[in-house]
Amino acid sequence: METLRWAQEVASVAVECFLQKLWMRGLPSLDLIGGPAEGLTVIVTGPTSGIGRETAAELARRGATVVLACRSIPKGEALKKELEEQAAAGGQPAPKLEVQELDLSSLQSVRQFAQAWRSSRRPLHVLVNNAGIFAMSAARETTRDGFEAHLGTNHLAHFLLTLLLLPSLRLAAEQTGRPGRVVHVSSKIHFMGSIHRDDLNLERSYNSLAAYGQSKLAQVLFAWELQRRTGGKVVSVALHPGEVMTDVVRSLPGPLQRAYRLLLQAILLTPQQGARCSMYCATSPDLDKPKMQGCYYLDSNCAPIPPSREAQDAQLAAWLWQWSATAVGLQPADNLPPCKSGQ
Repeated sequence: METLRWAQEVASVAVECFLQKLWMRGLPSLDLIGGPAEGLTVIVTGPTSGIGRETAAELARRGATVVLACRSIPKGEALKKELEEQAAAGGQPAPKLEVQELDLSSLQSVRQFAQAWRSSRRPLHVLVNNAGIFAMSAARETTRDGFEAHLGTNHLAHFLLTLLLLPSLRLAAEQTGRPGRVVHVSSKIHFMGSIHRDDLNLERSYNSLAAYGQSKLAQVLFAWELQRRTGGKVVSVALHPGEVMTDVVRSLPGPLQRAYRLLLQAILLTPQQGARCSMYCATSPDLDKPKMQGCYYLDSNCAPIPPSREAQDAQLAAWLWQWSATAVGLQPADNLPPCKSGQ
C-alpha cells in the first residue's frame, strides 16, 4: 500500500513538471504579485542563489529592508553589490540590504545569529525560511551537530531560528497591528515523505529522496503547529514553489547535470517564476483576511490547498515539535505550550 502511494506521488510530481507552466499561465509575474513591502524588515535565509535570491531582490526592489542571512559572507556581499549597481543603473533608489552570517548546518551559528538580532531590539516583520539542501543521489551526510543533513538544515535549524526570533516578530506586530509572518519554502515532495519516528536521522536505512521528503514534510507540520500555538498572532505558511530549475543536481556527475538541465529547462520554472509564491506569502494582504485563517499550505499557484494526509496529523505535528525542541536544546522560555484539545 505504501509503495502504491509513493508511486502515485511520483506520478503526480511528473505530471506537474510537464503541465505546470500551462496551469500557471494566468499568474502575475514576480514584480506584480503580492503587495507592498515598503517599511518591512525581512530576513531571507539562503538568499544568494535560486528562489531565495529572486525573493530577496524583489523585496528590496519594493523598499523592504532585507537581511541576507547567508553562510558565505563574500557571496552575500557580491549579491548586495550587484543589486545596488542594478538599482543605480536603472535610476532606482538604493536597496536597503544587510549581509549577516548564518550557517544552517550549525545550531551554534543559528543561536549566534538570533541572539545578535534579539540584542538589537529590532522588529522583524517577515521571516522567509527559504534555504534548503537536496543532495540528490549522494551518500548520507550529517550536520555539525550530528543530525542527518536534510533534517538538520531544512527543518531543525529553521525550527530553532524561528522560535528564537518570535519575540522580534511579536514586536513588529505590536508596532504595526499586523501579525508577523513566517514563510516556509517547502515542496510538493512532502507528499512523498514520511516522519520516521523511530529513526528520524535515517541511520538504519537511507536514500536522499526519502530524507528530503521527510524534511519537507517536517516543514509543513511545523508551519501548521506554529500557527496553532501562536493562536493566529503569527501567520505561518508553507508553500510549494513549483518544480524549479535550481542547482539541486550539483551532487550528480557532470554529464548527468548537463543532461538534466538540457532536458528539463523547457518545462521547469525559472527561479524568478518559482519565487512568486514566496513573494505572495511574504507581502500579500490576502493572508490577513479571515478567509485565509487556518490555511497553512499554498501551492505554486498561490492558492491554499490541503497538504498530504500525514501533514494534517495534529498528534504527529505536536510530537515532532516536542522532538525537535529536545533535539535542538530549546530552552523552556523560548518554547510555546502545546495546543489545547480541539484547538
